[in-house]
Amino acid sequence: MIESLAFLLLAQLAGEVFVRAIGLPIPGPVIGLILLALIVAWRGIPPALRETSLGLLRNLSLLFVPAGV
Repeated sequence: MIESLAFLLLAQLAGEVFVRAIGLPIPGPVIGLILLALIVAWRGIPPALRETSLGLLRNLSLLFVPAGV
């Protein structure tokens, strides 16, 4: 699970580095998500990443904090 979370965070970091290096007016995590989607489309979803992602999605309501709170 730690490796999968690190992989997700590294995808965001790679997107942020890419945006700052190129100077795009797009948020880094969006580019990181695109990079992650390309990697998953190219290699498939590793079982550990699938399990971690499903766990995060099951608890998404706990991670979501509305702006009004």
